[in-house]
This record gives sequence, C-alpha cells and structure tokens, in this order.
Amino acid sequence: MSDVTETVETDNTNVTAEANADVVNETTETTEADEKYSLDDLMNMSREDYDEFDDEAQHKGMQPLSHWMKHVPADVRKHLANIRADYTRKTQSLSEERNALQAELTKEREQLAMERRSLYSGDMAKRTAELASDETKFDLFDEEGMQKEIQRQAAKMLNQMLKPAQEQLQVEHRKVELRRFADEHPEIKSDDYRMPIAKMLQDRPELRLEDAYFIVKAKVDSEKATSERAELEAQRSRRKQAFGKTSSGTASKPAGTPKFKNAWESYQWHKAQQSKS
Repeated sequence: MSDVTETVETDNTNVTAEANADVVNETTETTEADEKYSLDDLMNMSREDYDEFDDEAQHKGMQPLSHWMKHVPADVRKHLANIRADYTRKTQSLSEERNALQAELTKEREQLAMERRSLYSGDMAKRTAELASDETKFDLFDEEGMQKEIQRQAAKMLNQMLKPAQEQLQVEHRKVELRRFADEHPEIKSDDYRMPIAKMLQDRPELRLEDAYFIVKAKVDSEKATSERAELEAQRSRRKQAFGKTSSGTASKPAGTPKFKNAWESYQWHKAQQSKS
C-alpha cells in the first residue's frame, strides 16, 4: 500500500511539474512575443479589437495618463516604454530621411542656380552683351559684313530677352547674400539693431544693409562700453565708501543671527536682543 501511495504521489508530482513547466514555457513565449510589441501594432488596432479604438476617437473625461501610470501593472508600463522607444526610433529615422532629402533638394537648387547664373551672367551672356554693344559699321554689301551685322542684331535681341532674367537673378542673389549675412549676425534681428538700421536705410538709401549694420553696431558697442564703465565706477565708489566706514569704526556689524558655541550663549544673545526691543 505504501508503494502504491508513493507511486501516486510521484505521479502527481510529475504531473504538477509538467504542468508548471508548460505554464512557464507559455508565459515565456508570450513575454517574448509581447516584447516585440511596437507602435505599428498599436496603430493597427481597431474597434474589432477594442471598442475604444475608433479611428475618430476623441475620448474625454478620463483621469490623466499620469494617474493611471501609477496604478497599472509594471508590464503595462514596460509595453508603453517599448512603444515610446519605438516611436522615438521612427521619429529619428524620419528626421534623418527628411534631412537627407532636404540636403539633396538644396544641392539640386544650387545646381540649377549655378546653371542659371551661367546662362544669364556667364561667358555666353558676356559675349552676347559685348557683341550687342559693338558700334563697328559693317559693309552691308559685303557678305562677311552682312553676317556680322546679322550676328550683332541677333545679339541685341537675345540681350534684351535675357535682361529681365538677369535683373531677377541679381535680386535673388542679393536676397541670398542678405540671408547669409543675417545668419552670421543674428543680433541684427533684435530691437537694438533692427529699428536703428531701418531708420538709417530710410534716411540714407545709398547705404547697403551691411554698412548700416556695422555703423549701428559701433554705436551700440560704444554705448554698452560707456554703460559698463559707469557701472564699474559706481561699484568702485560703493566699495570705497564701505571701506571708509569700516576703517572709521562707524560700520555696523553684519546683520543676522551669529553662530553660538553652546545653548547658554544662544540664550544670552536672544535675551539681550529682547531687552533692546
């Protein structure tokens, strides 16, 4: 009978151990699967999974998320942390792709701008302008002279066609110069510079923005230096007056409660203060 009992207990122990092992394995597999839970999984949820996951959901009246973060199980917070990290990685990846695309677009724009400058202000444009301005009188009854006159008239027509584009190109080039100058001197956008520069350009339209900036900067720096010197002199004067009072014995002792060696000294000091009041 004892052998039978031991056999049954052993079988029960084995069954229990196997069941526990199955549960542990199942839990481990679930945990490993859940660890892969990402932002995409969350975005793919719908009302078929949970009623609250409506595409146009605008739920209101809930407790703030910070409240629930203190009460939900740690596993839930870990899932949210994984989703947050996944979102951060995706955001960084998108940012890098956007920066790369922006750099490529900038490169293409610079290439197009270079080609436009070459067309409107390059060697060909210069030769066309020189040919159009040539005042040589050609013999129109001579074949070579006739060809040169035709080339001159064609150059004049082309020069007139290019002129508006050349003027626009100069304006755009100037804008680029001004933006670059403003980036290199960000204080130009502050009130100390912006208004004085605007007024100076209005009063003296022959000035360039760069010239007006440096004139205003010299004035601002001079006023700042004068103010700093005045403050320094005021500090020196205050220190001199304080030193004179101290040396003459008229200076008062530092305010505040002094440090005491023991409770008796503290009691005597406070008692003396009460008698003065």
